[in-house]
Amino acid sequence: MIGTLPRGVGSVLDTADLDAFWAAADETGAAVHIHPSFDSGDPRTNDYGLQNAVGRITDAMVAVARLVYKGHIARYKNVKFIVPMGSAGLPFLLGRLTRNFALSPGLGDPAEALGRIYTDTILHDARVLQFVIGMIGADRLMMGSDMPFPIGDMAPTKIVAAAGVDAAGAARINGGLAAELFRLG
Repeated sequence: MIGTLPRGVGSVLDTADLDAFWAAADETGAAVHIHPSFDSGDPRTNDYGLQNAVGRITDAMVAVARLVYKGHIARYKNVKFIVPMGSAGLPFLLGRLTRNFALSPGLGDPAEALGRIYTDTILHDARVLQFVIGMIGADRLMMGSDMPFPIGDMAPTKIVAAAGVDAAGAARINGGLAAELFRLG
């Protein structure tokens, strides 16, 4: 697991001095879980529980979008990029990211990158999970709980059932993919 803000608020995962890390992760075929920071650096999220509800998602979204546009997700093909919370909103932004990609030569392709990202089920709404499955496929999805934190899903397999995933897909989501990615079996 690597935090989105490797050197604190304002730092980025696509900085050149982390290229050796990404190269080593690629060489070893590592699964790299990109975890949002506790403090997203946006003081507007300090009230109403927005740090959990919004701040962590936007933090991860920005961090991963930078990796996408820098070309890291396409370049480091052996890294298993794990982006939490349904890919941190990136499936919802694919159209905007793709349009920006078309307007800005030299950026990494967001559609290609989204096809390489793995994610988890910490979405708290089966309809949103269905959307994410439609965008990235159930085969790139694993169960997540975020426990013991307050924003956690206390019954994480229920969302998979509520989303209508078949038995084989549910088995993969509820443990099979994690065992594969983390080389547990």
